Amino acid sequence: MSLLRRSASMAIPAVVVIGFGAAPAQADTGLYCDNYYDNCGAFYFNSNTSGSHIVFTGLKGQQGSIPDLAPYKFLGPGNGKGQSVKNNAASFYNGSFQITTVFFNSNYSGPCDSFEPHATAKQLRNTYNENASLGFGRSGVNCYKFN
Repeated sequence: MSLLRRSASMAIPAVVVIGFGAAPAQADTGLYCDNYYDNCGAFYFNSNTSGSHIVFTGLKGQQGSIPDLAPYKFLGPGNGKGQSVKNNAASFYNGSFQITTVFFNSNYSGPCDSFEPHATAKQLRNTYNENASLGFGRSGVNCYKFN
């Protein structure tokens, strides 16, 4: 009986360690799109690419998409600094060399705004202040397309 208890108590820490290992990785964020990035997109708190902003980047060859924008906050100076990016962005710049899509819902679903490489939305259309995920190299259904 004591062997069973020892086995059960030893299994619990293993589950906890596995749980920590399964956590999703955070995206790289900053204030600038460097030209050596394959994935680069900037959310702005205000329309006309103004106010505070945050840039999401991923090195070449990495998918780098963000299924939920909730953990991220606007970093740059200006109106909105420190506010959550999720459901607060008014404009977007795609600094990528591929199509990039902003989705209304988490996990890349719902209405969306899709961006050709290096396209800018001075005001998001389908995801204005209702943006929950970002997909580099992804397209969606019912997207407004920015060229």
